[in-house]
Amino acid sequence: MTSPTVEEFLPGSAPTADLTAWSEVYGDGRREQGGASPSAAVLAERLASREEPGVLRWAARPAPGAPIAGAAELRPRPAADPRPRLLRLFVAPSRRRRGLGRALLRRVAHDAAAAGLDRLQSVVLAGPPGEPFALSVPGARTLLRLNLQEQPVGDPSVLRLCRDLAERPPMGYRLALWRGSAPEDSAASFARVMNHVLDAPGAELQLPPRSWDVPALRAWEADLTEEGAALLVSTAVHRASGEVVAATAATVPPFGPTAEQHDTAVLPEHRRRNLARWIKAEQTLRLHTLFPHIRTAASTVSADNRAMASVNRAVGYRPGTDRLLVEAPLNPGD
Repeated sequence: MTSPTVEEFLPGSAPTADLTAWSEVYGDGRREQGGASPSAAVLAERLASREEPGVLRWAARPAPGAPIAGAAELRPRPAADPRPRLLRLFVAPSRRRRGLGRALLRRVAHDAAAAGLDRLQSVVLAGPPGEPFALSVPGARTLLRLNLQEQPVGDPSVLRLCRDLAERPPMGYRLALWRGSAPEDSAASFARVMNHVLDAPGAELQLPPRSWDVPALRAWEADLTEEGAALLVSTAVHRASGEVVAATAATVPPFGPTAEQHDTAVLPEHRRRNLARWIKAEQTLRLHTLFPHIRTAASTVSADNRAMASVNRAVGYRPGTDRLLVEAPLNPGD
């Protein structure tokens, strides 16, 4: 039986067939996990046209010279982020359970250890084949269970729920909505609210530390919209102070029918006043109006974050696939 082969993958110099095959495996894997991903053609064009220092990629073939059937990517984290690098590793469904993923993982682990890394993190689908594969790595452990929740944005019952909530604003607050960058007079208080995303259970395992000022907020806005996504923000403003005290953000990608719901946060002294439900309901109505082609909004919620799960239920989100955040040590001797 022919053994799989694994090689470093360099998009800028890869033959067109290899670039397309790698992009198909990677994009299909991201979508299977519940994440948004551009088409293989768009992804291949992006990979070939940009330099990404510090990003490592690998390709696996079932036999020498065969088409690429496995893809892996390891991206650097920001310097201030203490978490290990995040590995994304995918194998085409028709090629699974044939040793391709195992060979790919061995090469990734070897190269990562040689680069001075001592551990990696990865998000995998709960259940077979992803969960047993990830947890078979010596020392691997599950850090967090995540649920991918989806809201059918155009569903009449969802829109009724959201309209009902939108028509009952909490006393003492007004709504402020924007698309793209926060207005200058709201940016500082918006940044303060978004620092409290890390108050949620398990958030420190998913996000780097935050102590945002306005420049850090602007960097976050630019990062979310770098590839053409539209950023939608809905906030609650405290009438007495004129400051943002609750906020939720979503992005609409330039491809596909699914919007991605990102952070939602409320300042501690303004919690338990239904602000999160209110602004998420308004966000849904706005998303439906501005982007009628969007059919679904997707949100990832920690299994321990019961408060946000309750908010999501109130605006029509439905629980879906479970994913696991897994961490494994690297053995430099491998």
